[in-house]
Order: sequence, then structure tokens, then C-alpha cells
Amino acid sequence: MGGFIIHTYQVNVLTREAIKLIGFSIIDSLNNVIETKIGGILREELQKRALEIQGRIGSGMYLIQIYPHDGHWTPDVPYQHVIAYEVESFNEVPNDMITYTLSAGRFIKIVHEGPESQIGITYEFINNTYGGRHIDIEFWNDIHTLENVDNQIDIYIPSK
Repeated sequence: MGGFIIHTYQVNVLTREAIKLIGFSIIDSLNNVIETKIGGILREELQKRALEIQGRIGSGMYLIQIYPHDGHWTPDVPYQHVIAYEVESFNEVPNDMITYTLSAGRFIKIVHEGPESQIGITYEFINNTYGGRHIDIEFWNDIHTLENVDNQIDIYIPSK
């Protein structure tokens, strides 16, 4: 007998202050990022170099995905990916790293529960419920537990 799994999501609306980030940025398509595993490579490299980042706040890491503003996005369209740590200031930025400021505002927070490799199911829910947007923000508490069944990834999307 075939059945289907019903997913439920914790969803909250909240206001966030601006967040300063230091890390790496690439422009590439989702399909290419998955194929080359560059996201995981950059995550590992950033963690190895964490001590170079002055004024780091916590050990969690952000993934910011900034889509084309024309709204024509598919998994083959290149867009900006920022993998970074939150910092107190941009006083000292390590060589070859970038700064990015996530604007303050109202966000919807959706919690993905389960392995990161299954996050597409959560994004399907987000796309079906909230439609298109120009930015997605993921927060990973611990990059070494991303494939655990009890893993949680906080996803923030702009709220109107």
C-alpha cells in the first residue's frame, strides 16, 4: 500500500535587526552548486578559517540565496550564494572573504526538520504557500549534523 508523508512546519513571523556577515560568495545555478558540491566545500573551508574572523557571533552559519530580481528563476539560472558567519563589525575582513549585510525587517521563519538533503520538500511548501521572493536565508546551527534525522535548519523569508 502506498502512502504519503504529511509534513508539518513550525512557522513564525518575526522582526529581525540587520545582521552583518563575513564569509564567501559565489554566483552559480542551483543545479551546478548541487553537482559540484561547492556549497559544502565552502562551508567546510569557512569553518576551518573561523578563527580568522574577528568578532564572530556564535558558531552557527548562514546561507543567503539572492535570486534575480526579475523573478525568472529556475534551478539553471545563476544567482548569488553567501555562506557566512554573523559578526559584530566589519573591522577586519580576512583576505578573499566578503562582507554582506542582511537588512532588518519582518521575516517568516520556517523550520526544516530532517536531513539537509531533503530540504527541497520544505522549499516546495514555502513556494506553494508564500510564492516567489528575491531572497532565502538559512541558518545552520552545526554543519556537521546537517544530514542527521533530528537536524533543524531555520529558513527565513521576507514577510510583507
